[in-house]
Amino acid sequence: MTFVPLHNHSDYSLLDGASQLPQMVKLAKQLKIPALALTDHGVMYGAIELLKLCKSAQIKPIIGNEMYVINGSIHEPQKKKERRYHLVVLAKNATGYKNLVRLTTISHLQGIRGRGIFSRACIDKQLLKEHNEGLIVSTACLGGEIPQAILHGKIEKAIDIASWYQEVFGDDFYLEIQDHGSREDRIVNVEMVRIAKQLGINLVATNDSHYLTKDDIEAHDALLCILTGKVMSDEKRLRYTGTEYIKSEKEMCLLFRDHIEENIIVTAIENTARIAAKVGEYDLLKDYQMPLFPIPVNHTPFTYLSEISQQALSHRIGTLTRDGAEYFDRLNYELKVINEMGFPTYFLVVWDYIRFAREQGIPVGPGRGSAAGSLVAYVLGITNIDPVANGLLFERFLNPERKSMPDIDTDFCIERRNEVIDYVTARYGDNKVAQIITFNRMTSKAVLKDVARVLDIPYTEADRLAKLIPVIRGKPATLNLMISNDTPSPEFLRKYLSNPLIHHWVNMARRIEGTNKTFGVHAAGVVISAQPLDELVPLQLNNEGQIITQYFMEDIESMGLLKMDFLGLKNLTMIEKTIDLVIASCGEEIDIDRLPSGDIETFELLGRGDVEGVFQLESGGMKQIVRDLKPSCLDDISSILALYRPGPLDAGLIPKFINRKHGDEIINLAHSGLEPILADTYGIMVYQEQIMRIAQDLAGYTLGEADLLRRAMGKKKVSEMQRHRNVFVQKAGDKGIGESDAENLFDQMVLFAEYCFNKSHSAAYGAVTYQTAYLKAHYPAAYMAALLTVNSGASDKVQRYISNCNSMGIEVRPPDINGSDRNFTPRSGSILFGLSAIRNLGEGAIRQICESRIRHGLFTSLADLCDRLPITLLSRRNLECLINCGAMDSIAPNGNRAQLISDLDITIDWADSRAKDRAIGQGNLFDLPVSYNKNSSRGNLLTAPSGPAVEDYPATKKLRLEKEIVGFYLSHHPLKQLIQPVHLLAPIGLASLPEQEDKSKISAIVMVPEIKPIITKKGDMMAVLQIEDLTGSSEAVVFPKVYSQLSDYIILDARLLIWGSVDHRDEKVQIIIDDCRTIDELRILIIELTLSEAGDVSIQHKLRECLLLHQKQRSETGLTTPVVVSVKGNLGCQYVRLGYEFCVNDIQSALNTLHKQNFSAYLSPPVVNSRDKIETK
Repeated sequence: MTFVPLHNHSDYSLLDGASQLPQMVKLAKQLKIPALALTDHGVMYGAIELLKLCKSAQIKPIIGNEMYVINGSIHEPQKKKERRYHLVVLAKNATGYKNLVRLTTISHLQGIRGRGIFSRACIDKQLLKEHNEGLIVSTACLGGEIPQAILHGKIEKAIDIASWYQEVFGDDFYLEIQDHGSREDRIVNVEMVRIAKQLGINLVATNDSHYLTKDDIEAHDALLCILTGKVMSDEKRLRYTGTEYIKSEKEMCLLFRDHIEENIIVTAIENTARIAAKVGEYDLLKDYQMPLFPIPVNHTPFTYLSEISQQALSHRIGTLTRDGAEYFDRLNYELKVINEMGFPTYFLVVWDYIRFAREQGIPVGPGRGSAAGSLVAYVLGITNIDPVANGLLFERFLNPERKSMPDIDTDFCIERRNEVIDYVTARYGDNKVAQIITFNRMTSKAVLKDVARVLDIPYTEADRLAKLIPVIRGKPATLNLMISNDTPSPEFLRKYLSNPLIHHWVNMARRIEGTNKTFGVHAAGVVISAQPLDELVPLQLNNEGQIITQYFMEDIESMGLLKMDFLGLKNLTMIEKTIDLVIASCGEEIDIDRLPSGDIETFELLGRGDVEGVFQLESGGMKQIVRDLKPSCLDDISSILALYRPGPLDAGLIPKFINRKHGDEIINLAHSGLEPILADTYGIMVYQEQIMRIAQDLAGYTLGEADLLRRAMGKKKVSEMQRHRNVFVQKAGDKGIGESDAENLFDQMVLFAEYCFNKSHSAAYGAVTYQTAYLKAHYPAAYMAALLTVNSGASDKVQRYISNCNSMGIEVRPPDINGSDRNFTPRSGSILFGLSAIRNLGEGAIRQICESRIRHGLFTSLADLCDRLPITLLSRRNLECLINCGAMDSIAPNGNRAQLISDLDITIDWADSRAKDRAIGQGNLFDLPVSYNKNSSRGNLLTAPSGPAVEDYPATKKLRLEKEIVGFYLSHHPLKQLIQPVHLLAPIGLASLPEQEDKSKISAIVMVPEIKPIITKKGDMMAVLQIEDLTGSSEAVVFPKVYSQLSDYIILDARLLIWGSVDHRDEKVQIIIDDCRTIDELRILIIELTLSEAGDVSIQHKLRECLLLHQKQRSETGLTTPVVVSVKGNLGCQYVRLGYEFCVNDIQSALNTLHKQNFSAYLSPPVVNSRDKIETK
């Protein structure tokens, strides 16, 4: 007797299954189970992964789905108390797989019933009957239709249902018995035995498994609480029995004994193996399946690809930098390899949709990944980087020594990417194209917090422990690593070992770490098939109603299906908008693909670090690197993009690169043959292609062999590396290199192979970096306007870029109803705010405003605007937003926004009445000239009403309303006149907070536009603030002890000098405030020193002692005075801000002490003039 588990849920039964497939298959292997079924709830997410894992483990995979079946039709409206019954459906063979895929797809695209976590993808019995071939079905758990009929005492109904399934599926229909220890199981099982005997239907014994072993019971319970939003201590919540794990044959034989005869139990268990024996091969893991590309008559895919490639190269030949024969030789070589590897159709498919994009004026990136190393891709316009001139290698992209599918990913303008997907869908058929699913797994930080919530552990405690988990190369360290001897956080390990609560909490989290929590859509992946996808891949809808696959990208590729990445790159959109703005403003046309490669102004801009908005360079760390490097050629840009990654940064390669470029470090090469290969990177192995060139030139490898060597070096498998070392040393010896030198060279290659990057990708993205820098250097207003437009939905970025505009001397003017277009627009060296950045002002309203202005001229008043664009076209809310953000200041009497709001309702009513009169052909004396022109418009508006005069809003209210509508201040920033003190007292802007180290101390001069008071569980008051400065915004936290001392100062719209520490929380950064003071009365204690005094250690010590006498105590907050030293030298005066620990509270006493010690010291005037003070609430 052999037991085969036929009813199993994995973590693809989202938040209802705790079994991850690799561990499930591993357990099956340990239990010597010969076959394993996967029956997740309503989905087939894990089917291909199961096939691959079972193949490696030599276990027979059985693909299934625990489906939901309704009586009636899924095409009929859902009944009020409609029942959805469980049914286990297994695919017996390839035909069964196709039918299961069809049923699963239909259930998701047409059969969704219910909402939220209670929605289910359903089928009906008619569909089961139509698609029954090759399927095995069983009655499932207590949620099945037959068990439910039995439990409700409707035995005859149960018999009728069983008869129907028996008629449709014959011997492939089974009555399922389960024993999870419940009374209901026993009732159902006894009747199942009777029905089986009466109708001659086989029984099958299953265990409805949702987790792997008994040890996972509590972890699975936590998952259910995460799903339902409950805590584990809740009495009334969904619970399982604790027996729903994968049982061995021995354990299964111990079940059922108290209510079913032993011979029946034995047969039911044996039937699991008989079902497994029925299951054949699915034949799903195949070689490549290309879509059917239309080929012209008398052509094969290869001859057609060859023809268009040769023609394209002939067209490009005049622009190339090398001898044409070299290009044709390489082209023919590449075409030969592409044909031998079977990929001509692949190239044609990519060429076709990129050709469409270029013909439609959709910006396309110059390339990404290794595809830029292909000359065929270059001449066809798939990429736009000359691989010959740039030393890029075809074998890095497509290696004839290792057959694998090419991978050409393409960047498109983010606003028009969907047009390309729509074209591909129309080209191959909407039933053959779909986007690809992704799964969001529970990482260590997230699962720790989720489990803390269901254990009712306070959030602050959970957050404190989660923060001890470092993020390594973009991923949080695993919990297993955190509690190992190699833990990156000894404090985490100590807490785990010493605190029983934390020990239990972490162990529970470990068991569900990595499980799937939710699904999403791959940012770029699209599958294109030759056959209808619903014959190959189960489909479903995403949350936006798009059709997506149920298999993730790697599984799609394992089936041999063609997967393409259509990426949206915002910078391409920005480049296109800049070019359009330049044409509109001065008529100059820019060919972005033919910019001068050595432009001095561009490299000067990079050298001074003015890289806000420059592709790939605008992070704080990169800014400083570019400033230090001072790039002077495209190779420098490409190299720095390749080096700015965790590995090279940790290895200190960037300072080495910079020093060598500037001649501050000697370049020593292990062999003279390396000079031509490493010259552009100053003797440092930066690129994978350099590793390959070294192997080719110094050891006689073919480039295909060199690529295999490069890959092996990256993986660092010891046995494989030793084999490659021996081969390399021998081959290098054949080229005249001694054994010792060859060994040394190989070691260097291995060392750098870990850090080396793909030059093809770096060169392609470096081209975009150069293009954006060039546009910013030569067309700053147009570029910044485009940058603001593309980022208009992100107020923090807009604020940062406006700050950059100010530093560039470009004024960003508030929106104007008579001047603003949809987007930000350059105007005479300044930038006019775009209407699209105003909240609640939709595309339709913006279009109406702009069209009316073009047709009938500028608006002259509120009445004119309402008369031209009645309430049906421009809503009251639209008008309020336009008024309150200042867009109508130019047509308001004295710019009085309060007056416009006061007049709004009567003006709308007046305009509405006039519109109705015009609609029925009536009017009054003043309405006779009805066309809008300079002569008639004034007369038309004489009847416009006006309300009583009101005072304009105070400045603080204006600013607050502006911030509500656009996300930041427009007419004036309360901190703008404080630029000099800000630079001195708070040199780090809020925009650069993410680049500061966790727990680092900072100071900042900020506004407080939002305060959220919080009462802790202990009843103490604290607050979470939204703060902002001229560069950006951030969240700040004031904990109870500090809040009790600072609450008088933390008020709405206050301008504060704050001191605190940077706090990194997962994906966001905030400030923990230690102290603050208002800046309205702020003065600075200034101490004057000469240059020689500043360098005198004894004077430094004396000054330190003076200040420490008046150091503020921890309990003294809110009145802190910062201290600045003014150092006078031959070249002028330099100010040095002293740290928070040297701030003083009693200013006069501090001055007296300093004067007694013969220091020249004084108090600055208030940093805020009285006229600049603003009201706070």
